[in-house]
Amino acid sequence: MNAQKRYFTKSLFNTSRECASRLYYAKRDEYPSVKDEDEFLQSLAEGGMQVGELACMMHPGGRAIETLNSADAIIQTNVALQDENLILYEPAITFDHKFLIRVDVLSKEGNDVDLIEVKAKSWSSKEEFFNQNGTIKSTWLPYLYDVAFQYWVIMQAHPEWNVTPYLMLVNKDAVTTVDGLYQRFRVVEKENGHKKIKLKPGITLSDLGEPILKKVDVSEAVATILEGKAVAGNRKTPLQKLEFSEWMHTLADHHIRDEQYSVEIGDKCRGCEFRVPPEKLNNGQQSGFVSCWKKAFGWDDEDFQEPHIFDVWNGRSFYGNMMEKGIYHLKDLTLDDLPAKPDGITSKTEAWDSKERQTVQILLETDGIEDDEVMLNPLYEEMQKWTYPLLFLDFEALRLAIPFLKGIRPYEQLAFQFSVHTMQEDGTVTHSAEWIDRERGSFPNYECIRQLKSALDKDNGTIFQYTHFENTLLTGVMNQLMDDRENIQDADELIEWIQTITHGGQREMVDLHKLIKQYHYHKDFKGSISIKKVLPALLNSSEALKEKYTQPYQGKNFTDQIWYQENEDGRAIDPYKLLPPIGFENLPDYDTGEEYIADGGSAMMAYARMQFHDVTQEERDAVFNALLSYCELDTLAMVMIVEPWKGVFG
Repeated sequence: MNAQKRYFTKSLFNTSRECASRLYYAKRDEYPSVKDEDEFLQSLAEGGMQVGELACMMHPGGRAIETLNSADAIIQTNVALQDENLILYEPAITFDHKFLIRVDVLSKEGNDVDLIEVKAKSWSSKEEFFNQNGTIKSTWLPYLYDVAFQYWVIMQAHPEWNVTPYLMLVNKDAVTTVDGLYQRFRVVEKENGHKKIKLKPGITLSDLGEPILKKVDVSEAVATILEGKAVAGNRKTPLQKLEFSEWMHTLADHHIRDEQYSVEIGDKCRGCEFRVPPEKLNNGQQSGFVSCWKKAFGWDDEDFQEPHIFDVWNGRSFYGNMMEKGIYHLKDLTLDDLPAKPDGITSKTEAWDSKERQTVQILLETDGIEDDEVMLNPLYEEMQKWTYPLLFLDFEALRLAIPFLKGIRPYEQLAFQFSVHTMQEDGTVTHSAEWIDRERGSFPNYECIRQLKSALDKDNGTIFQYTHFENTLLTGVMNQLMDDRENIQDADELIEWIQTITHGGQREMVDLHKLIKQYHYHKDFKGSISIKKVLPALLNSSEALKEKYTQPYQGKNFTDQIWYQENEDGRAIDPYKLLPPIGFENLPDYDTGEEYIADGGSAMMAYARMQFHDVTQEERDAVFNALLSYCELDTLAMVMIVEPWKGVFG
C-alpha cells in the first residue's frame, strides 16, 4: 500500500473558504467538528447518495476509480486519461504535488472535457445564480466555489483541455415516471468499512424513467469566482482579496507545513463547525473555536463561561456591531449598546419585537433583571381566545430528492406520521390520537389528512403547532389535492377542511413558537426558542411541571413513564434522552451511534430506511415503535409549554 501524501483537497477548501484558521483543525482527531455526525445517514435519507449514483447512470459506459488511496487513484486516473474519449467516476487529478481533487463525473472527448459536480440541491428553471449587482447569491456560493476550485485545479494540471464546469442538480420541474425509484438503490460496504449506495444489480437507465437530474452549465459563475467578483468587497476575508491562485497556494502551503493560518476573529466564528460544546468533547478533545479565541485574546477557561454575544437570539447584525467595538461578552455591554432601550420594555408591552427580545435576554443573563424568566401580560389575552379542549399537533414528514413513487416531484413532502395531545380546561391531558404510515412505497399524504380530520373534528378546540411547519405541510398537501381532484373522491372535502385550520381559516392553528418569541423568555433558553431548548428550561424552572411529571405518565406508547428525572447536578434530564432505546444494531448499515430517535432528522432517516426491502419485520416494528414514541413526546412537550402558562395566567 502506498503511503498517503498530504494534499489540499476540495473538502479542505470548503472547510477553510470562509476562515483559513479552520484548516488546521480539519482531519485532526483532537478537534472534532459538529459535522462529524454520520453524514452518510443524512445523505441516505434525503437521497443525496442516490443522486450521485443516478448521475453516473446518466453518463453510462464510464469507469469508476474506486480506491481511496490517493497515490493509487492518481496512477489509475492517469492511465485511463491516455484514452482519447472516456468517462470517469471519481477520478483523482493532482497539480503541483499540493492539490488533489476527486471529480464526481469527468467526461472527455479529445481535449473537450465536462467537469460535473453532483449535488442533491434542488434546482428549477426559474433559478438565478447572480444578484442584481453581479455577485453570486449566498445560497449558491458553497456549491459554485466547490466547482470553481475543481475547475482551477484541472486547468492548472491540464491547460491543454477545454473544460466546461457543470453542476448536476435535482430538477424540481421534473416528475418521477416510475414507481419505487428510491428503493432501487442498496447499501454496500466500501474497502474502508464505510458505506456507499449502489443500484441493485440488473437495473438499467431505462428502468429509472425520465431524468430527474439536470446538468447546469456554471461557466459564468465559475469565471466570476476566479476573477474575485463573487462576493462584495466588504464581505471578503483577507485571503479572498488575493488573486485566486495566490489564495489557493497560501492555503495549501499552510496545510502541507501543518501550520495554522493567523487567527481571524469575526462574526463567522458563531457558525464555526469546530465550536463543539464542552459536554460533547471526549478523551482529550478540544474545541477549535476555544483555541482560536484563546490565541486571539489570551482568554482562560473562565472567559468561556461568561455569556457571549453569539448567544443573543437572532442577533447577526448585533454581533457585527459589538465586535467592531471590541465587545465579546454580554457583561461588557452598556445601556447604549443594548438593541432596544429597557425603559420601554414592561410587563404590559404588547409584544416584543426582535430587538426588545434581545434586550430582555441580555438583561436576564447579566442580572439586569433579577428574575430568571419574563412572561408578558398580553400572553393572558391570547390565552383568553382559546377554545377548550386544546389540541396539540405534530407531524413528521420526509422530503426526498429521489421519490418513492411515480408522479411525485423531487423534494415533495410526504407526511408519514402525526401525534395529537388533548388538554381539557381542568388540565387533564391525554394522548388522544396518532397515525403512522407503515407501508413500503406508499403515498401517505391523503390518508394522513383523513386520519387527522377524524381526530380533530370531534370538537371545536383550538389547535396548536410549533413553528409554521404544520401549516406549510398542510398547505402543500392541499395543493396536491387540487392537482389530483379528478382522482380523489373526497378531495374537495379534504381541501375545504385544510382551509379551515390553516392561514385565515376559522380554526387557524396557533403557533406556540410565535407566542414564545413574542411573550416569553427564560435565561436558560440561551438565545434559542427551539422546542428542544425550551422544554428543559421550563422543566427546571416550573415546580408545577416537576410535581406533575415525577408522577407516572400514561400514553399510547408509554406506561408509567417518569418524565421529570434529575442528573447528578440536580438538573432536569432532557426528556428526549429518556426515550426508549431502539435496536439500531440490528440495522448494520443504519447505525446512528444513538440509542433512540430524538429529533426530526433521525425520524426522517428511520422512516426512509424502512422503505428498503432488506429490513425484517422485527426491525420494522422496532423502528415504528420508536417513531411513535418520539412523536408522542413532541406533542407532550407542547403541552408542557402551555401548562406553566396556565399556572401563571389560568
